[in-house]
Amino acid sequence: MFLHARRFDTDNPSTTGIHGTPATATSVDLTAAGYLEQEFFLSGTATAYREDGEWGPDGRWSATEAGQAPYRTRLLVRRPADPERFNGTVVVEWLNISGGVDVDVDFGYMHSELLQGYAWVGVSAQAAGVNSTGGSPLGPNAVGHKAWNPLRYGPLHHPGDAYSYDIFSQAGTALRAPRGADPLAGLDVEYLLATGQSQSAMRMLTYANAIQPLDEVFDGIVIHSRAGFGAPLGSGTGVPMLDGPDGPAVVSPARIRTDLDVPVFQIVTETELFELGGTPERSFVAARQPDTELLRTWEIAGAAHSDAHALRILYPQYTAQFGTIRDLSAVIPIVNDGQQAQVVSAALRALRAWVADGVAPATADPIESVDGTIVRDRFGNAVGGVRTPAVDAPTATLTGETVQVPHNGATVRLDADTLAALYPSPDDYVTAVTAAADRAVAAGFLRFEDGRALVAASRTSHI
Repeated sequence: MFLHARRFDTDNPSTTGIHGTPATATSVDLTAAGYLEQEFFLSGTATAYREDGEWGPDGRWSATEAGQAPYRTRLLVRRPADPERFNGTVVVEWLNISGGVDVDVDFGYMHSELLQGYAWVGVSAQAAGVNSTGGSPLGPNAVGHKAWNPLRYGPLHHPGDAYSYDIFSQAGTALRAPRGADPLAGLDVEYLLATGQSQSAMRMLTYANAIQPLDEVFDGIVIHSRAGFGAPLGSGTGVPMLDGPDGPAVVSPARIRTDLDVPVFQIVTETELFELGGTPERSFVAARQPDTELLRTWEIAGAAHSDAHALRILYPQYTAQFGTIRDLSAVIPIVNDGQQAQVVSAALRALRAWVADGVAPATADPIESVDGTIVRDRFGNAVGGVRTPAVDAPTATLTGETVQVPHNGATVRLDADTLAALYPSPDDYVTAVTAAADRAVAAGFLRFEDGRALVAASRTSHI
């Protein structure tokens, strides 16, 4: 277990420098939820890893120490203002750096569950979030912490992505036993859950297979929207569109090792089934594996890798932090607007029960496909997978495959004649949504409160 001394800074002046908020400050109303957002710096000596022996598709990957380097990075903390509300569970997110800056994608998908008593910690685990100086697809103003606020973040030092896995482990370990400041203000941590989405999900897969067996830091792991491979131990994502065709090699397909002693929850959308990997052997379908006592995979029908829900949260967050960026407002109405966030929130609740009480989540059928193509019903929606009212009481074709915006899917409204035939009256639509919501809640794919909210929304719709 290669964990070295780490320490939280005792000073926490989030408003130091030219900006009055920390980087990656959320656009979600934390005050209304009774939550605080604070920032801390974490420093220590991190270990780099290299592959030990040949890595194969079964995920039983060995890693060994490949050097050490000092680091100083930052953690963003959101916790209940009232300690009595804390439920004992901390969700630690590997912040996504696909756009060259730290992004808390899974907080956006999970926040309706998180803000019911969890603490959440975002870790600047990778170098780009700290060091990048431009080139982001969001525009020239989107830069890493040191360039965005030199006075506040100038002292940070990230030695490179080869050290990211150990930095993430040390962040989790330090939350349980802090030295210096206590980011959780004395909260009694019972369970640590790790999560990462997209680029971070590929890192999380490699973390689960190669690092968790060494460090044994986390009690449960969420891998959200990964393709059929993991990330390398060094720099790069393994995704050709991000790294280039000559980027670092990764195992394809790569599965979750079956000898882990903590639960792993994979959440997959239509986009990852074939599109995200780029080639059939790198697709998620190629990496499918059966559920086990400690593995669950939910493939969400009618969901996309990124969607309107995520963009509604991230766009105001981006503009508040960076000012003028790429205009995403025109994209939000045309990309996928399915019910992924509700399913992800249900998955988080289920994972907590799995870890705390030993109650395993529901199993789900995979999305049906034939010869690399998703099987669709007469409305264009995927067959199989985790079902939601959006696909079982449809008003639109919801796809995760690229139509106009890469990896964001699309929402194409059903025509008036089709809707009239499906739902001759508003009450018919409410009845269909109610039945679909009840099935999803009973199956464990929706929380009860989300099912009721979707039914309530159906009563005020214009169907």
